[in-house]
Amino acid sequence: MKATAAVVLLSGALVPAQAAIPDEVAAMLREVDAARIEESVRILCGFGTRHVLSRDDLDTAGTGAARRWLQAAYEAIAADPVTGGRLTVALESATVPVRRRGMPPELALVNVVATLRGTVDPERIYVVGGHYDSRNSDGTDGEGRAPGAVDDASGTAAALEACRVMSRREFPATILFVAYDGEEQGLLGSGAHAQALAERGAKVDGMITCDIVGNTTGMDGRTYEDHVRCFSYAPTGNDSFGRSLARACTYAADKHLPAADGFGVKLIFRGDRYGRGGDHRSFFEQGYPAVRFSEPREDFSRQHQNVTVRDGKEYGDLPDYANFAYTANVTRVVVATLAELASAPPPPLVHAARLRREAYDTEVDYTPATDAAGEPVRCEFVWRATTAPDWTAVVQQAEAGLEPIRGDRWRATLRGVCLDDVVVGVRSVGAGGHRSRVATPPEPDRFTNRTGGGR
Repeated sequence: MKATAAVVLLSGALVPAQAAIPDEVAAMLREVDAARIEESVRILCGFGTRHVLSRDDLDTAGTGAARRWLQAAYEAIAADPVTGGRLTVALESATVPVRRRGMPPELALVNVVATLRGTVDPERIYVVGGHYDSRNSDGTDGEGRAPGAVDDASGTAAALEACRVMSRREFPATILFVAYDGEEQGLLGSGAHAQALAERGAKVDGMITCDIVGNTTGMDGRTYEDHVRCFSYAPTGNDSFGRSLARACTYAADKHLPAADGFGVKLIFRGDRYGRGGDHRSFFEQGYPAVRFSEPREDFSRQHQNVTVRDGKEYGDLPDYANFAYTANVTRVVVATLAELASAPPPPLVHAARLRREAYDTEVDYTPATDAAGEPVRCEFVWRATTAPDWTAVVQQAEAGLEPIRGDRWRATLRGVCLDDVVVGVRSVGAGGHRSRVATPPEPDRFTNRTGGGR
């Protein structure tokens, strides 16, 4: 591929060579505290079980106790004067049908939602959550012990810790920190939340679920602690909204996490693990960009297991087997991603791309986002080979041969970029250098698959 001198070619997630770690984001990453995460996980495990059918009327045990503790923990953050009243906490309830054998036909669920309202663009929303319910071997057992340390007190604690450090700052867009109920019974709490957001027309530009982010010892005895897996759904191709958000996670991690830490994001181009699901699916089904963070190797001898000892081996999802330093690193990726996206302008709208056959140049038609004054924000143009997992080249707006088309539409020309061989995209760049998700044009060859043994 021919490229002009203005093009920067990099491997891995694309980060401008001149970009430095902004002091405010670096400060937030330093404030993430593994000891606080551990304390939160152990408190949640201390309630015995957080199953949706467990006791709701006690302060020391059961799902009700866990929910009230989470509500109080978020409210304590909101009460800190440094938040300036921007953080509010609410319980969001819903009664939903249940399609699980041995369960009631419907359940009353309660999510804990902390809202950090944006200052300039509060209608644009980003969500991070974990599920606070737990289960043991019997998915209908509301009484037996089910500590759920890794699945998913770890993700619940990560969202809480992200809220602690981020609520002390202002962001243009709104961020929701959520503890979801009923995930183990079919993504019930997140399903109700995502549906409610969609019904009110909420502009959710990204959702991250942290689910099973606390174990680093695989069942093979090896340690896996240098990355978090990022799953994302895509109905067709590799450039859905979800994949766009996933690549925004790699961008933020590469840009903001110190290289010396050796921790990153591994893109998995699959919606979730085989035969399983997470709360990000609820948002995907409502048309929102959503991803799942999960540890590299799950220990199935602990997950969804009764707490017991067999043949000298302890079973059960217990906090003593969690790696809280690892969960802290996952939390740093969450903070970096949310800080980058919530500080950036919204993504542009990309209408079409075409190849100029006489020159092997690519033309991209798009509408840029606008700032508070209604002026178009600066964009940059990225591309990668169709087989490359992440963006590998970037050209700045000043070098892209821009021309107005009509109304608010513009056309950029990427010299020497053969569209047949690459995927192109456009992202917004804020005044502080923060980048939005990348928006891509529709792929040209979408077909409906025919299945069914020759019918």
